[in-house]
Amino acid sequence: MRTVRRLLYRDIVASVFFVALAFLSLFFFIDLVEKLDNVGRAGRTTGVAVLAALLELPSHFYELMPIAVLIGTIYSLARLAQSSEFTILRTGGLGPGRALSLLAVLGVVFAAITFVVGDYVVPAAERQAVAVKTLAAGGLRVGGRTGAWLKEKRMTPQGERNYSINLAGTTRH
Repeated sequence: MRTVRRLLYRDIVASVFFVALAFLSLFFFIDLVEKLDNVGRAGRTTGVAVLAALLELPSHFYELMPIAVLIGTIYSLARLAQSSEFTILRTGGLGPGRALSLLAVLGVVFAAITFVVGDYVVPAAERQAVAVKTLAAGGLRVGGRTGAWLKEKRMTPQGERNYSINLAGTTRH
């Protein structure tokens, strides 16, 4: 059964990888063309456009992964059925329940990968993309002191009072 599992997993993972790569390439190209419109404005260069488009790939991966898994798996299983390999596996003792359990395990692995990318990689990439865009536009000081002010006016029995609180901190990039 290890050979059957290895055959199915290798073929399905390769197909899913190919479909995901094709979709991501298409989305990268579309994002890059969109970002190239801003080259020359506000300090944007071609390098910044390429980097910004690359930093959007994890979010596209997160959005496209379920579709890529579906299309890749269907493509792989259809190819196995067309070359009669799936029929040979069924004749050799691979029951429908076992085939379904093999696919379910692979589905859980793809779901875990999608979860990790969506919850950890995408937010970090989006923060980096915002930092790259603001650095290119000159709107972010690196290594300086930053902070926020909270200002509020309140009426008291003695009259109007102003409160100002400085929440300064040092950021390092």
